[in-house]
Amino acid sequence: MKINKGAVNVQAFHYDVESSSADVKTELNISVEHPDFKDENGQPLSEKEGKILQVVVPFEIHPENAPFKVSGLVGQIIQPVGFQGEVQDLEPKDIQQLSRPVVEYIETMTYQITSVALNRGFSLNFNKNIKIEPNEALKELKAKEKKNSDK
Repeated sequence: MKINKGAVNVQAFHYDVESSSADVKTELNISVEHPDFKDENGQPLSEKEGKILQVVVPFEIHPENAPFKVSGLVGQIIQPVGFQGEVQDLEPKDIQQLSRPVVEYIETMTYQITSVALNRGFSLNFNKNIKIEPNEALKELKAKEKKNSDK
């Protein structure tokens, strides 16, 4: 899938000292939205090439035995070329592909910050065993659509 991409936007990134024995936490809440983007004249942006979407990833991570935790909110505007469907039509593998640059950015920032703060970089790797599933709201929407189409 060809994707036109905007810059990754870091709205918040927090590094905090944390006890190494604190509970492990890996929360990446990936969502893909279709906001109503407008140009400088207040007109809707052209979606002739494909729908313009926004990937938003709020996160909170405390790796096992790590003396820190990170949290924040990172996003990116994307346009999957040729995609004219609805967000709920995206398959989990599509969402994974669309969100990967944002997740990699979180991995990179964490490595760079820990390199400075701890004198050694800490690598996060969300490639292994990552499983992206629709959140409850999306599951309910898909079920409602299926129910309506069965009528």
